[in-house]
Amino acid sequence: MLWWEAILLAVPLALTWMVVTGQPNLGGFFVGYLLSVLVLRLLKSQPVDLSARKLPGQLWALLVYSLTLTRDIWLSSIDVTRRVLARQMPLKPGIIAVPTQDANQSEAVAAFSAHGITITPGELVVDFEGKHTMFVHCLDVDASSASAAAAQSERLRLLNRIFGR
Repeated sequence: MLWWEAILLAVPLALTWMVVTGQPNLGGFFVGYLLSVLVLRLLKSQPVDLSARKLPGQLWALLVYSLTLTRDIWLSSIDVTRRVLARQMPLKPGIIAVPTQDANQSEAVAAFSAHGITITPGELVVDFEGKHTMFVHCLDVDASSASAAAAQSERLRLLNRIFGR
């Protein structure tokens, strides 16, 4: 990643830092910005295609991905809470295999996809097999396996668009 890309991409990360830490002030932005630039440079990830032509679509995909992830976290939290509070605790735990990427996708897309699954209550990525399969532990194997392929496909589509691919 080039320096100017890290400097540019650090702005939304710094804004996120301000929200997460509860410090919506100039000092919070400055700390978040410095940490973001350092982390982005240390990661040395593949460059994001930042062209003026693609940027509106990338920002739209980021917004849709963020809203989708927020919705999934909210709905999964309610489901897990309902299961835990139920007298008989209706659980069918198990592990399912989920495809991570095709040959043209970067490892960053697979990593963000795994993060999107892990941050959702009731599912946790426990292992990877090569570059193409991740294993996800679920509280309800039947429900997760029914929706995993479609959810992963949508996640990958949005992440690829965010990364300019």
